[in-house]
Amino acid sequence: MTELVALRSSPCIAVWWARDNGWQILQALPGGDPDSSIVGETAAPVLVCHVVDSDFVTVQAASPGGLSWQSVLSPVMARGYGFPEEWIGDPDEVAGQAVAWAREAGLDPTPTEVRAALVAECDPLAESLVFQLAQALGFRFDDGADLP
Repeated sequence: MTELVALRSSPCIAVWWARDNGWQILQALPGGDPDSSIVGETAAPVLVCHVVDSDFVTVQAASPGGLSWQSVLSPVMARGYGFPEEWIGDPDEVAGQAVAWAREAGLDPTPTEVRAALVAECDPLAESLVFQLAQALGFRFDDGADLP
């Protein structure tokens, strides 16, 4: 995944990754999201989570089939930052979109857990919400590896 043009052209530095069959999860620092061309480059569904100050997470998902959604994890904290309400969205509506995206991606999501992840607040760090959402969507990442 680190060889993708979308990642090489961003200010991201890959520091950790894990696999779940054909899926990969990558943690990159110090921030900056990869270019949206990643869906076209991989011809696969993509989920991008951006952790902001360990307080909340922006989430964007897209697929080659055209399904896309966006939201925020730790919405109360995001509102405290002044994050736009239209980005946060209605948790029931967003959960439905996320579940449809996951099913199109060949995953087996748990709708109630997806919704729970969307309304959960960081305790204490928002990074844990990324893994809560990933598991609810049906990902089963094993232990990852630090990257040099």
